[in-house]
Amino acid sequence: MILIYHILSTLIFFLALPVFPLVYLLSEKRRANLFQRLGILTGFKRKKTGEFRIWVHALSVGEVKSAVPFVCALKKNRPEARIIFTASTKTGFDTAQQLFCSKQGSLVSQMGYFPLDFWVSMLRVCRLIQPDLVCLIETDIWPGFLDQMRRHNIPVALINARLSERSLNGYLRMGRFASLFLSSLSHVMAQTPLDAHRFETAGVLNSHISILGNIKFDQTLITLDESEISTLKARFGILDQERVWIAGSTHEGEEAILLAAFAAVKKNIPHLKLILAPRDPKRSEKLLGQIPCTPHPPVLFSEIRTGVQKHDILVVDTMGLLAMAYAICDLAFIGGSLLPFGGHNPLEPAMFGKPVLFGPHMTDFLQVADLLVDAKGALRVETRSQIQEKLEEILVNPVLAKQMGEAGFKVFSQNAGAVVRTVKKMEALGFV
Repeated sequence: MILIYHILSTLIFFLALPVFPLVYLLSEKRRANLFQRLGILTGFKRKKTGEFRIWVHALSVGEVKSAVPFVCALKKNRPEARIIFTASTKTGFDTAQQLFCSKQGSLVSQMGYFPLDFWVSMLRVCRLIQPDLVCLIETDIWPGFLDQMRRHNIPVALINARLSERSLNGYLRMGRFASLFLSSLSHVMAQTPLDAHRFETAGVLNSHISILGNIKFDQTLITLDESEISTLKARFGILDQERVWIAGSTHEGEEAILLAAFAAVKKNIPHLKLILAPRDPKRSEKLLGQIPCTPHPPVLFSEIRTGVQKHDILVVDTMGLLAMAYAICDLAFIGGSLLPFGGHNPLEPAMFGKPVLFGPHMTDFLQVADLLVDAKGALRVETRSQIQEKLEEILVNPVLAKQMGEAGFKVFSQNAGAVVRTVKKMEALGFV
């Protein structure tokens, strides 16, 4: 079956060759990484004699952020190892650069893009990196890549593994071809018993599955004092008496619903301000033009620095600000959840003890969302009227807001430890 896959993928590669120049010219996002993903100009340096290389891969922004505590633990466990980190998307790569590289030093030895799963591209990158161990964070499983690792007896661990019901049904529909994706995994380190059951149902041997928890709970706790909070508020143009609602990582189709809820609540809470952070910051200017005029016109975060202060709605057009911005809000909404995008990480505001709202589509963070709801640290909302109702209810009731915030922080702080368990399991398996 793998031979059939390689033949088909190679055929697709040659058929797509005439299209690649067009993609490069017309898509700014693809232009940033097309050559690297094709295995050209990757920037990867060849392995030195005696090096132990660990290849850690994360698909995009969410997985990259999840990988931080795991990479730190790997670095501590094997300080002599060279960690090669890859992402598939430009936003994921940009986020990785911010998180793993600094003037003080880097957590990783090299960084680049994961190759497209065409035989030529994949083979070239694998020969450059020559890993001794591969750690895939959550998702992004490719048959050609896994086959290369299997042929060279390189263990591949699926870290913080999750499998949605939709993905499970997809594997089941594939029948025997599902083995192309799962049979070469050396070990699956599942987040929950449900994830473990689904992987086993999809064909992974029970002996190759462990339930180790969710490494998202191990993200570094951020603490800010009053002076730092005041400075952060000033950066966002927020006055002390103003109430702040942050809608983070929103997707197209959600903002109109959130803006309508905001307009309704602002009639009763006139000092309320909205910080709107689209998942793709490049949508910010377009989004700004879609916001109805208010007494104070909406502004971009980048404009705040040029002296524009008066605003009711601020649109974040810069990467890397959202996680810290939750520290100054009174309430947070998690985007990607009103429409079926899978949701985003609700632990970021919970870390700061903030009440959290999200929609019904939190499939990518199902365990975290359920824990927060069960603990009464978060509420699920489905419609504009529900968002409006809960938003106003929490903002006018400081006791309720405090209780929700404390409950959310308790969920965050009491579920840590998955990273330690994961590294210990990798030691027991002889991977590190």
